[in-house]
Amino acid sequence: MKLNFLKNPSRTPLVWLMLIMDALLITISFLAITLMHASAAEKPFHDYLTMIAYVLPIVLVTRLIVFACFNLYRSGWRYAGLHDAVNIAKAVAVSAMIAYIITTIASRLSHHAFSYSVFISLGDMVIATVLITTMRFSMRLKKEFLRRSTGRKNVLIVGAGDAGVMLLREISSHLPQYAVVGFIDDDPQKQNMIIQGVPVLGTRAQLETIVHTTFAEEVFIAIPSASGFAIKEVAETCNALKIKYKTLPSVNDIMDGKVTISDLREVDILDVLRRDPVELDLPAIKNKIKGKRVLVTGAGGSIGSEMCRQIALFKPEELILLELCEFNLYQIDRELKAKFPELKICPYIADIKNESRLDHIFAEHKPQIVFHAAAYKHVPIMELNPLEAVLNNVKGTYQIAMAADKHGCEEFIQISTDKAVKPSSIMGATKRVAEKFVQSLNTISSTRFISVRFGNVLGSSGSVLPLFREQIIKGGPVTVTHPDMTRYFMLIPEAAQLVLEAATIGQGGEIFILNMGEPVKIVDLAHQLIKLMGKRPGTDIQIVYTGLRPGEKLHEQLVYDGSEQPTKMKKIMVTRTNPEDYDELKEKIMELIDMAAFGHESEMRDELLKIVPEYTPDTNHANA
Repeated sequence: MKLNFLKNPSRTPLVWLMLIMDALLITISFLAITLMHASAAEKPFHDYLTMIAYVLPIVLVTRLIVFACFNLYRSGWRYAGLHDAVNIAKAVAVSAMIAYIITTIASRLSHHAFSYSVFISLGDMVIATVLITTMRFSMRLKKEFLRRSTGRKNVLIVGAGDAGVMLLREISSHLPQYAVVGFIDDDPQKQNMIIQGVPVLGTRAQLETIVHTTFAEEVFIAIPSASGFAIKEVAETCNALKIKYKTLPSVNDIMDGKVTISDLREVDILDVLRRDPVELDLPAIKNKIKGKRVLVTGAGGSIGSEMCRQIALFKPEELILLELCEFNLYQIDRELKAKFPELKICPYIADIKNESRLDHIFAEHKPQIVFHAAAYKHVPIMELNPLEAVLNNVKGTYQIAMAADKHGCEEFIQISTDKAVKPSSIMGATKRVAEKFVQSLNTISSTRFISVRFGNVLGSSGSVLPLFREQIIKGGPVTVTHPDMTRYFMLIPEAAQLVLEAATIGQGGEIFILNMGEPVKIVDLAHQLIKLMGKRPGTDIQIVYTGLRPGEKLHEQLVYDGSEQPTKMKKIMVTRTNPEDYDELKEKIMELIDMAAFGHESEMRDELLKIVPEYTPDTNHANA
């Protein structure tokens, strides 16, 4: 048992309040039983003053330390139950026994008769248990009384800005079962303000104390611009207090700036991993997109669909959606038409490997800008299906890029990956071939071809989060490949916005690299998600290490040799390498595609190594 409460500054006010109250009740209990003993023995009370002076400090200190060891200062007393009452009785009994032993030994060593007599110790134990239990349970009784008398649930709103005030109005108008008892805000200017009759009670650091004093039962986080750290801090406090909490989406997710009750949702790991909002050059993006015909491949995928949402905000003339999966296309088409009824949206079921299909669509719409987000990206699956990886990621990119060149597109932006850097997987190697091809094509085309490279996107299909969630819901274990594995992570909206930004500064031939921040350990991500879902890692949910999968690296990197240069956008870097000769590279790529098409896997792998000599295949799984 540890004295954890002494190491948590955020709990200091409440802990000290409880310590003072307990010390007062312990003193009252001791004095009361001593007075009763004096009365029963028909002795004057002052005869006991020496004993009180020696014994009371020992009883007081011993009891408070034992209470701490029994975690009495970590419990949520507004929810006190039978278990807590038993725990109090145990703590009082143990502390009484320890105090009795200490005072008896001290009395004999000092030759003074001031020991904690059996009568006093037993009586003190009973009175102290009753007083302390009553005090603790009074908090629950008060909460239940207030709840029953009003019939409403007390809630706190974290964030007294525009979103918080709009949320307050929504609750007042549509949710009479809630009573907003206060705001929490870190802005010093807002402290002690009253906003529409609701006071600002304190800061996030005081949240625990405020929850106890207001008997709040839910917390609503209304700070769309909040950092992931702020969300995590509030979530951890609420989890410790065992109260519910919800949040509004980030500024990236609230497109129209309005806040409604329906926007409130459970906090998830994506909220905790939020980074500072991207500072976009909105006029430049608007100038790039507005009134243009824009085509997005892989439009129903995680990245492609978000690209479509972001592009639609800037009012293109028409948005052409290319997607192989019918259901994904149906979903994004329906969503966009509901949110942007004025926008002309043209959904197409299309395989990017189908040259004639692409030629028909490009001839029909003459897109001016192409965002190429269609790719196979799951590393272990592609290791087992290398022929399809080449056909989709290389041939598909070749076909869509050639169509863009043929039909006079202004700009072609390819979504690439950190796995293309010194690749160890088929997926990474095929993406590197795609990077090389569009860079070489840029040298002979009037179309500007650029690539944008970033790492893993949290929440995208195939990412670790859906798997971890599913495993936690089932009770575990959560499977992590290696305790030291790290990955760069970015949220989907941020990635899409930075791709748009890169499109505005690209001159052609560049590989832009998004600033992914510091790499994240996968096991840390698992720990955070387990805690966020109200479980304890290693206790409620076990973590099991399964070993690296086919083609996986322990650590990814975004650049080859540190040759990246900053751009005017602080979250975007650029690397410029000498493009390969177009005709020579095209010939090699056509041979690679032919080998894949005819199923010559071994020869295909050899050709891939010629195009990407830095590719280091996983020989253990190369022929799996």
